[in-house]
Amino acid sequence: MKSLFFEILLLSLLILICFTIQLNYNFIDPQVLPKVYGDDDEDEESKDNDDDDEDEESKDNDDDDEDEESKDNDDDDEDEDNLDDTKKNMPIADLDSKFDMFGIKKIYPTKNGGEEWFMKMNNIYEDQQFYPFGESDSKYSNANLVITKNDDLSWKIKSKNDLAKVRMNVYTSAGYHPELIENLDHSELEDQGYMQSKKDWKNVEITGYIKLNNNNIPLNEGRFTWYNRGGHHTEEKPCEGVAYKGDIFFSGDNRFAKEQWHVNYFFTDIKKNLNPIKDKWIGYKFIVYNLEKESDSSKTIVKMESWVDYNNNGNWLKINEYTDKGKWGNSGKKCDGKKDQLITWGGPIATFRWDRADDVDFKNLSVREIQPLLN
Repeated sequence: MKSLFFEILLLSLLILICFTIQLNYNFIDPQVLPKVYGDDDEDEESKDNDDDDEDEESKDNDDDDEDEESKDNDDDDEDEDNLDDTKKNMPIADLDSKFDMFGIKKIYPTKNGGEEWFMKMNNIYEDQQFYPFGESDSKYSNANLVITKNDDLSWKIKSKNDLAKVRMNVYTSAGYHPELIENLDHSELEDQGYMQSKKDWKNVEITGYIKLNNNNIPLNEGRFTWYNRGGHHTEEKPCEGVAYKGDIFFSGDNRFAKEQWHVNYFFTDIKKNLNPIKDKWIGYKFIVYNLEKESDSSKTIVKMESWVDYNNNGNWLKINEYTDKGKWGNSGKKCDGKKDQLITWGGPIATFRWDRADDVDFKNLSVREIQPLLN
């Protein structure tokens, strides 16, 4: 009886154990198993996810690269724009040969390898070719004239008396050396083509900006004069003092002059095609160059032109021109030339001149050797 009881108890215990195991198996979360034992599907999914992440990262990197490239291109475009802006802001002379170093329009191109002079706006006294007091005892001072720099970086020349005799001389790069002028026979100078050296100012465009502040002579008598083709103008050496000259009067009237020797003048008729030029900046150009005579290529004629930037805005207007074809002047024989001798040779000095204007501002003076036109 006792033995049967233990057998029944043991059997009941086994049944209970089996039931408990089955119950635990049924209630285990299948999703927990992979965490314990791992899962191939998840590995595949993980791999897919990794690939997707890598693709996404790759795509992001590509996008970044594309963005970077786009940014670089934008930067390049911006740099290009900046370059364009820089070009716009650069002095015109650096970009366009139609303008000189001051940004002033050239009427005629500079001769290849030709002589050029531009005033040193920062300090005119450092300029080895510029003599603002002419052939005076000192390059740096004058008993009657005083030069100062204006606030706008232009220059002012004032006179201590009413005469105001101004002769601003410009030498070529060869300088002015009268001892090198071997002869002043005008017929020989015509054949030689120069007075002192082959660098002499001959075919030139002379440019200057001036502002007349005060004058001690009527407007229709006072004038600014640019000239060249000679040397120093003195009574001691009259045949050195030859020139073609462009005159613009304070009244705006204008003309040309031929100085066959110093002092002997012949003038063209006065043109009255401008208003007065007092109390304003104007630009004035005197241009002179040789041409072959149409009817005889062995003969040379000389053409002169005057141009004005009347409103100081870069708008240049030709106000006068004249061609010396002969029969202008009758005193050439004094210097062993023809009666109406044409001045076809160059000279070592070009000059900016005025008289009886005791307060004048000036800037951007220049002399350029130009390429003559074919007639």
